[in-house]
Amino acid sequence: MFQKYMNKFVLPAVLAAGIFASAPVMAAENFTKDDINKMIHDYIMENPQLILDAVNSYQSKEMASKQEEALQRNHDELFKNEKSPFIGNKNGDITIVEFFDYNCHYCKDVFFTLRDRAKEDPGVKVIFKDFPILGPTSETSAKWALAAQRQDKYFEFHEKMMSHKGALKNEDIEAAAKDIGMDLGAARSYIDGTDAMMQIERNRSLAQQMNFNGTPSYILNDEAVTGVPEMESLKQRIAEKRREAKEKDSAPKEEGKKDEEKKQD
Repeated sequence: MFQKYMNKFVLPAVLAAGIFASAPVMAAENFTKDDINKMIHDYIMENPQLILDAVNSYQSKEMASKQEEALQRNHDELFKNEKSPFIGNKNGDITIVEFFDYNCHYCKDVFFTLRDRAKEDPGVKVIFKDFPILGPTSETSAKWALAAQRQDKYFEFHEKMMSHKGALKNEDIEAAAKDIGMDLGAARSYIDGTDAMMQIERNRSLAQQMNFNGTPSYILNDEAVTGVPEMESLKQRIAEKRREAKEKDSAPKEEGKKDEEKKQD
């Protein structure tokens, strides 16, 4: 794999740089294979960062391409699955899909940003995808969250979990469920079944296809995002997405207008 990166990105640049740098001294046709190999070796030794930059650039492009393909392939499962809990405007023009873990400190930090944005911006919808990767209580709490959804108490439970300080224990999870008035017997019965696990496994499959290896990870309309966005950064991204959508919608109208003008001419 590393050799492929070298052949595709690094070596052409190295050869061009070496040959052009040496051109005033030696004609290109006079280069031997040994001359070229030495130039490549010397250039790489003098510019090691070039290799890392090329590899990182290639990997970023490859990941972006795979994520775009996965997003298109799984669009309905990501954005239209009726089993996925959400807050905000069901028909909003901006949809944020968050993959999270209840034991993830960063997920807890960003929860309030997402919640407040959905409250303040009437065009925002936030879809939650439980993606438990940080231990047994991550999976247990995810199952209880889905049980809460069946009792129309998902967001209350979600907020309790995200407000909890430190690692979760089983007793913390059941205490939160009791505090919000869940039917604990019905919840335990659901959790012991297969439906909750199947939903979690679907989320894991989606995350894997999207190359999401950690939490929190997001999809903002048509773009995969990782990290912990601050409120101002999130506002800017949303504004950019709306501007892009507006430009996209106006493009066909402009093309149609030009076609009509040509016909009149």
